[in-house]
Amino acid sequence: MAAGALVLASAVWGWTFVLVKDALAELGPLGFLALRFSLATLLALPISGRGVWEGRSWRWGIPLGLALFGGYLFQTWGLVHTTAGKSGLITGLSVVLVPLWGILWRRRPEARTWIGVLLAGGGVALLALGAEGLGGGAWLGDFLTVVCAFSFALHLVLVEEAARVVPPRALLFPQLAVVGLLSLAGAGWWGELGLPASAQGWLALAVTTALASTGAFALVLWAGRRVGAGRMAIVLATEPVFAALLGWLLRGEALLPLQGVGAALVLAGIVASSRRRLR
Repeated sequence: MAAGALVLASAVWGWTFVLVKDALAELGPLGFLALRFSLATLLALPISGRGVWEGRSWRWGIPLGLALFGGYLFQTWGLVHTTAGKSGLITGLSVVLVPLWGILWRRRPEARTWIGVLLAGGGVALLALGAEGLGGGAWLGDFLTVVCAFSFALHLVLVEEAARVVPPRALLFPQLAVVGLLSLAGAGWWGELGLPASAQGWLALAVTTALASTGAFALVLWAGRRVGAGRMAIVLATEPVFAALLGWLLRGEALLPLQGVGAALVLAGIVASSRRRLR
């Protein structure tokens, strides 16, 4: 059930790459994030429970929010300079970075986790190589998205640690609030505060707020108490698969044969990491 929840979150996030790319034609990166996460924070409050006001929720929620803010800042900023397809694929590199962060906590991943990481990481690499047919994108956008992958990998490791001591729903509001406040401060400083000017912009804001922020992170926090960070990262590596498929369905972007091989490797990584050991 936890793996299914993570796949659902990945599907929603894969869809949002196209939506956010279109919305950035009307709003700056920080302006869009300020609206998205301010509204998501308000939606999260009713479902966060009374535990949200305990000190431990904020002691973990603040670093979670900082890692999440870094991920979304560099991802959204990178989308200004690269394509939605490449952004989704490069973000998937976070799957190979999670074990590196986990080592800092002296956590030694299981052998099957490493096998899954290698398979999924190779799949993401093939997806990225095959993405050249979707449009180049500037090197700056690609570099910013690589930085975002590091931040998202750190966030997954922190989710696993925090879920051991804090109820998952109590972590939802603090981390979203941190992202919202930092985004508002940045948008005000850079003069990016504003509202979408089209129905398409409002649709992107609604989907990313309710489904991709409040809803998806509620699922990730819930799953974080049931599976480790390494396995979470591998299942969430389906995000670039969904990004490529939805880019093909919604924008007519070609799904190249090399990308199909990459998608198959990502799925193989999920199976390898989830397979129960034989007695």
